[in-house]
Amino acid sequence: MHTQPALWAESLRYPARYAYRLLRGNMSNQLRTTVLILAVVVSACSSATLESADQSERGVVATTTAEAVDDGVRCEGPPTEVPWTAEESAQTVLLAEGSDTSPRVEAVRYPHPDYEGKPWSHWGQGVVLDDGRYLSGVGDHRAPDGNAYLFEYNPASRLLTRIGDVQAIAGHAPGDWGYGKIHAQMVRGPCDNVMVTTYWGSRRGIEFTAGYQGDVLISIDPQRLTIGAQGVFYPEHGVPSLAASPDGTLLYAEAVDPLGDDAGAFVVREAADGSTVFVDSDPSHTGYRSIAVDAEGRAYYSIGGGRLAVYDPQSNTQSVLDAELPGNWLRAATGPDADGTVYGVTREPEVFFALSPEGMVRSLGAAVGYTTSVALSPDGTKLYSVPRAHGDSWKHGAPLIAVDTTTGMQEIVVELQPLAAQHLGMRLGGTYSVAIDSQARTIYLGMNASDTNDDGGFGEVVLIIVTLP
Repeated sequence: MHTQPALWAESLRYPARYAYRLLRGNMSNQLRTTVLILAVVVSACSSATLESADQSERGVVATTTAEAVDDGVRCEGPPTEVPWTAEESAQTVLLAEGSDTSPRVEAVRYPHPDYEGKPWSHWGQGVVLDDGRYLSGVGDHRAPDGNAYLFEYNPASRLLTRIGDVQAIAGHAPGDWGYGKIHAQMVRGPCDNVMVTTYWGSRRGIEFTAGYQGDVLISIDPQRLTIGAQGVFYPEHGVPSLAASPDGTLLYAEAVDPLGDDAGAFVVREAADGSTVFVDSDPSHTGYRSIAVDAEGRAYYSIGGGRLAVYDPQSNTQSVLDAELPGNWLRAATGPDADGTVYGVTREPEVFFALSPEGMVRSLGAAVGYTTSVALSPDGTKLYSVPRAHGDSWKHGAPLIAVDTTTGMQEIVVELQPLAAQHLGMRLGGTYSVAIDSQARTIYLGMNASDTNDDGGFGEVVLIIVTLP
């Protein structure tokens, strides 16, 4: 929880959020009225004004408000929005000081609610904002009545704060199937909003009801500090994989049919109004874990045997890439580098690769284990990842690995497990989220973890922050 000084610091950084938090607490009617008036005044201010002090501290330029119009893009928020809650925060602890030749490493446990998860876990890739803040999600892995929670990490305060929960945002009737995971990648939508999809904790025995019709699209406004639901993404389907066009106007999803065996669809939606503009239900579609997007907005998704289907937003058509991946299907991908090259890693087998703007595939060598998330360095020379994602990364030291994007040579940046054991008393099970802050040279790793007396590698979630030398 926040200490009292941290609360006052939060009130200075995010006055609208703090006013809302006070309104939810116990106070006299007179004080409540005073705070309400302050909240109304604050909400009338632009989001750039709300964030100016915090952004000045980080040396970044204030962004425009979420209602601004950029090149004709519609930027209204969802029909219903709620403020960030800021219910609970946790402070980072130092694992390694770092030096001119070694990285600084910090960590913080996600402050999830105090009830039993099945287990508490982290499955979807988070996103770094332009001002350095990092957004991510953690779920309780439940099926009926499942819930997932959204978090902000602020590098200025080094606080990881729970800012909202999906049930409260999307609506939920007790006993209905729920939102036990955030599995898909968080992506940048129009006007720098962050788009998130929910996912069931389990699909076994799933029931669709009037209150639960499938996974829901959530919009997070990091400037106005609001969260809103934009309805079911694709009826009676789950969304374990999400991507966006470079300008954020189109959302690409792999939607899974819970009653089918590896069946589903590739779906394209307008981010602004939610309209569906393209659906591909090709039965050869496989993997359902990653969509690569190039600089032209073309989306690549797996159809088995190393083949990639390619959606072209200009013609609103699909084709098949001539070149093949070095593995059966795409497991994770980066955005394009300065030259337009996209990097990724395959499954069956696990191999790093580069996809050129001309559609050529170049192998970068084998990954040392199951790898589910990759991040590209700001200069495009390194590809960062942590192998063995599903519970046993700790057995191999939980190394953060850098792959040279020219030669494919791999080096260990830091072994995280010895640090986690010494300072946290935890075993790191692996990560599904590797994200990099291009300005601060900071890598964010959402790690599933367990106590040192539990070799499962799941049950708690830890955010590890690695600042490169």
